[in-house]
Amino acid sequence: MKKVFYKPQDGWVGDVIPFYDNGEYKLYYLHDQRAGGDYGNHTTWNLITTKNGLDFEDHGVALPNGGETEPDRNAYTGSVIKDQNGMYHLFYTGHNPNPEFCVDGKPLQVVLKATGTDGINWTKDTNFKLYGDGVIYEKFDWRDPFVFFNEKRREYWMLVTSRLVNSSEKKGGCIALLTSDDLVHWCYREPFYSPDKYITMECPDYFQMGDWHYLVYSTFSEKFVTHYKKSKTTEGVYTSPIPDTFDGRGFYAAKTASDGRQRYAFGWVPSKRGASDYGDWEWAGTLVVHEVYQSDNGDLLVRMPQAVYEHFNSETNLIPEAEKNCRHAENQSGFELESPDGLAYRVFNELSSQVLIEAEFAGWEETKDFGIALRTDKLLDKGYFIKFDPFHNRIAFDMWPRTKPGFFQWQIAGDKPQMIELERPFRFAEHNRISIKLILEDDILCLYVNDMVAMTTRIYNFKTGHLGFFANEGAVKVQNVRLKTKINA
Repeated sequence: MKKVFYKPQDGWVGDVIPFYDNGEYKLYYLHDQRAGGDYGNHTTWNLITTKNGLDFEDHGVALPNGGETEPDRNAYTGSVIKDQNGMYHLFYTGHNPNPEFCVDGKPLQVVLKATGTDGINWTKDTNFKLYGDGVIYEKFDWRDPFVFFNEKRREYWMLVTSRLVNSSEKKGGCIALLTSDDLVHWCYREPFYSPDKYITMECPDYFQMGDWHYLVYSTFSEKFVTHYKKSKTTEGVYTSPIPDTFDGRGFYAAKTASDGRQRYAFGWVPSKRGASDYGDWEWAGTLVVHEVYQSDNGDLLVRMPQAVYEHFNSETNLIPEAEKNCRHAENQSGFELESPDGLAYRVFNELSSQVLIEAEFAGWEETKDFGIALRTDKLLDKGYFIKFDPFHNRIAFDMWPRTKPGFFQWQIAGDKPQMIELERPFRFAEHNRISIKLILEDDILCLYVNDMVAMTTRIYNFKTGHLGFFANEGAVKVQNVRLKTKINA
């Protein structure tokens, strides 16, 4: 089975560094083998290339990490840029936890550099080392350099994940700014962005689309998520749209790249410890790609890449297998669920391990919640559930059981309304119809709603089960249900 979501056979996908070049996306990523059971240990930069976000060519290690006595024992996130002479410059983070690279017991991070002529083969510049200055910026959080050419200023700018000196432990995170005329000598400037909100802001990314300038970064203090901000100028005030995210907890460290027509966000869905839904989220996982586009007011929306959608080329017959409080339309794919004081549902055939589900919802105005059941049994007693919750203006992911049941009947995590880290805001009053596209692939679920909102997560515990739809205390019309798989020609 050809996979939609990329993962190397011998490791995991950490932070992705995308760069569009010569008709293809070069996706450098932190290749994590979880050496010794640790995360982010002895990471290299590996390279895959793609033209469409679906078909990938693996080039293996592009930038090896250094040895135990070198500052890049762990080669961490950065960026790639091509200068006016066609030379490629790779800026990356060096990290080494060994004592000789520590100050006050804490390892320093350093921006390092490599160059090349093809974007595939690199030569490290061992003389280039750029540390936090210790005047404006701390030396310990100093990573993820993103370099771009500022057309207005006619100089190179570098954005770096950093923290202000003598700042709040919780809120001192900022994105540092450095400038250069030659990509070699850099001057420290006042922060590019310093909101006094986060511990740090990882994996910064900047781009312009039309009249708008965008700043992208990821956080782990307020919540684990990738944010974006928008401004009318590069140096202007960057404001937060609502929502200001591409996805939720299951899509981290996203950075973007464009071919001049489409722009894609490349992030990773983290694995969970023990390959269990009850396990803690881990660092690194599997590549997930969203297409990013603008609304009329400059907000960024996400949808499924067209190549991924077209991967599913064969429609499967829907076979009803169980139902309660369901009225049928003449068309088998349309029906209405209604129960004024309880649950209504309809259950169809079992789902394959890789499948695309499409459906539309309408007429939910007086309904408490409604949604989709995945890998469920015929009574909806267990499985995964996407809940549309108009009262709270959210789309939430749920599963049952939410935790391993305890000895007593009430030890079932009933005080949680859903899997609390997995919900997305959605203004129901602005929509009279909801259209969903949802991919299940082994242990990954990726949902798109109205080609605007995405929610990605892992699903380990239930590997098989049925497709179902439900309404809780009210009614909803379910229409145009389609179940699609991949048939090789």
